[in-house]
Amino acid sequence: MGVRMIIENQQNINTKKHYSISNDVSKISHIFNRDINISVWKRNLNSNILHASEILLIKNSDLQFSELVNKNFSIDFLADKIGADEKLISFYEDIQYLTKLFCELFDIKDAWLRIDAIDKPMCPRFHADHLKCRLVTTYYGPGTQWLPNSLVNRNKLGHGNNGLADDISGLFSKTSDIENLDVGDIGLLKGEAWVNNEGLGLVHRSPHTNSNYKRLYVTIDFGDLYRSIFNIN
Repeated sequence: MGVRMIIENQQNINTKKHYSISNDVSKISHIFNRDINISVWKRNLNSNILHASEILLIKNSDLQFSELVNKNFSIDFLADKIGADEKLISFYEDIQYLTKLFCELFDIKDAWLRIDAIDKPMCPRFHADHLKCRLVTTYYGPGTQWLPNSLVNRNKLGHGNNGLADDISGLFSKTSDIENLDVGDIGLLKGEAWVNNEGLGLVHRSPHTNSNYKRLYVTIDFGDLYRSIFNIN
């Protein structure tokens, strides 16, 4: 992965770099630290979930699922919407678990769940989102790329790049500055709308790769974001 920070032990956290990386799920709550704009839980997916992800890509290579879901939704809900197949149950159960984890962490009753299969980068340029916080994870293919806060020249985001590609605009100094979430990793990405985080939202993008691009990934957002976008009271 190339992360410069050694995975923290239970007593150690590097706040100067504005990120937290741990193989302990409880440490994902470091996102509430004002000096952290990404909290990563590193995990290895079991073979059943990995196999289910491959099956889902074969069955529905252009899957685009987007729903406002209650934190206690049943896996039958996903089976009805995406496909009833016993081989997909482990995948559905993991999505169910992550949704509940997200809702309980932020003490919310529902969330905006999206499951997408893509064959090209959805957001190819580095950017920061105007939202509170988003959970991202990849089940198949390359994972989300991000830049440690201390290595970003935010003046080069958006129109500040003067039409130049990210790797030559001065947004970051060298390719090794770019970090990647691995398959299975859970990333909480703090956005610009988090209280007192304006100008510090995590800078990230869809992964770039020179090989054939096929990716299955999930994002979980606050239900309020879904309601504001789709004008639902």
